[in-house]
Amino acid sequence: MNADRRDAGEVAVIGLGLCTPLGLTARTTQVEMAAGTVRFFETDVLDDSGEPVRASMLTLLEPELTRTERMTALAMTALQESMKDVASLGIDRLPLLLALPEPGSGSPFTRESLLSALAGAAAPLRLEVSESTLFPEGRAGFFRAVAEASRLLKARKFPWVLVGGVDSMCDRDSLMHHARAGRNLGPSTRDGILPGEGAGFSLLTAGASQGQRGLSPQGWIVGCALAREPLSFLQRRATLADGLTDAFRQLRTHPVAGARRVDHLLSCQTGETFWAQEFSHAYLRNAQLMPEPLTVSLVAECLGDVGAAAGALQFGSALHHLTKLETARGDAARVLIYGCADAGQVGACVIEGEA
Repeated sequence: MNADRRDAGEVAVIGLGLCTPLGLTARTTQVEMAAGTVRFFETDVLDDSGEPVRASMLTLLEPELTRTERMTALAMTALQESMKDVASLGIDRLPLLLALPEPGSGSPFTRESLLSALAGAAAPLRLEVSESTLFPEGRAGFFRAVAEASRLLKARKFPWVLVGGVDSMCDRDSLMHHARAGRNLGPSTRDGILPGEGAGFSLLTAGASQGQRGLSPQGWIVGCALAREPLSFLQRRATLADGLTDAFRQLRTHPVAGARRVDHLLSCQTGETFWAQEFSHAYLRNAQLMPEPLTVSLVAECLGDVGAAAGALQFGSALHHLTKLETARGDAARVLIYGCADAGQVGACVIEGEA
């Protein structure tokens, strides 16, 4: 990426905070995910065959905590890390664009309690949140947040924007919800999920802003795409992958994101057959965009199904991949990240490292 494009308003990633069962910081989580570390534990919730449900859960949190309490603890930890340099930048207010769980994805949670806790954790800085900056779209929600953040920054509506995602399916009620639905991977369900949890936040700014302040970006967002799948997972029908195909096509034909192949691909999906078939169809229709040879990492391999946190966590993982790829290649690497919600929302983005 050259200086002209940065000055033209490309979006830079300045701060990052992650909190997962693999680590309480971005660095620890990134390294453990790259190493393929897994931490799945048996819970006291039984599936329909009488076997304990396994989940990737942060054991520092008490098992009796509600979904709201678990999400709040994870989000506050990640938020504070992502904002550690905010004071030195002279920021006094910050728009927050946040991905939240899809309706019906687990037990209910209290949005107001979560947002109030985040506002307290950010003080004295003022977080600006409204209904229009919350995206309850599960795995696709983070990409909606990134697309809106890019629009705001490029239009110079704000000099800084915070994007994030948080979810937990590891509270007892959510574990029981999935057990009743027969969705948990186990002896009687070979095509299911392992519940997970996590949170991630990224501080973004326009390219010109970071240049003026002498900041060193961790990566650059060079393209973002949104779409909708008409035959969603919830409809229990064979997928035609129209939504994901459209999202990949938008990036493939994008003047910047589609200029060359990406070097790696990160998926926010679970290992369920539906999602594998969907990707296969969309990949073949957009092979020119994809890595050659194809390399794909699923967030579920390390953390299970982390729902609305998936995009934010894979975004953080992508920044780590960029560093490794650049070391091997000697030039700027690119990573494609995508996520699809059970209800059909689809999002994807391409990020690039420093040359």
